[in-house]
Amino acid sequence: RERKIPFDKTLVDIVAKAQLGEVRKATELQKNLLPIISQIIGGKVIYDEDTFYVVKENGLKVEFSMEAEGLRKFGLLWRLIQNGLIKKDTVLFWDEPEANINPINIPVIVDILIELHRNGVQIFISTHDYILAKYFEVKREKQDRVMFYSLYNSDNGVQCEKNTFFKELKENPIVKAFDKLLDEVYERNLGE
Repeated sequence: RERKIPFDKTLVDIVAKAQLGEVRKATELQKNLLPIISQIIGGKVIYDEDTFYVVKENGLKVEFSMEAEGLRKFGLLWRLIQNGLIKKDTVLFWDEPEANINPINIPVIVDILIELHRNGVQIFISTHDYILAKYFEVKREKQDRVMFYSLYNSDNGVQCEKNTFFKELKENPIVKAFDKLLDEVYERNLGE
């Protein structure tokens, strides 16, 4: 905060919030989600002497900068839930949560986000990932309010389309790219 460094101001704000200590009494949300995230990162996140660490289950203390980017994302999410900043009546904006995440953990991200939603957190994500988007359809329940939006350019400027089903969006570059890949796979393997 005291230097001119070319960081996005939201990143600085998130890190400052993550530095806060834990809440006095654990909530049900924390009890439900922190063990799931801890399993992925292999421990818990602490802030000590101006540095974030993941304290692994075996006691090893690993500086955040030494962790993979995807694990740092999970670690930051762990920290924000643990210190009570992501809770009922808060809003979470997350740009491409799947970026740098091992694909095997994408369903876990969706589980976490849906659980946050069910506990009163308003969530907005942007993605270019077919798997992440489809997992929201697969994992949601009837009571979950999941909506898909597509913003696209037209002769009349930027337009917005919405649907409760991902594939039903008419202007859907993710599905178009996926369909193109399938066409190329079929053509290559089956010929015409």
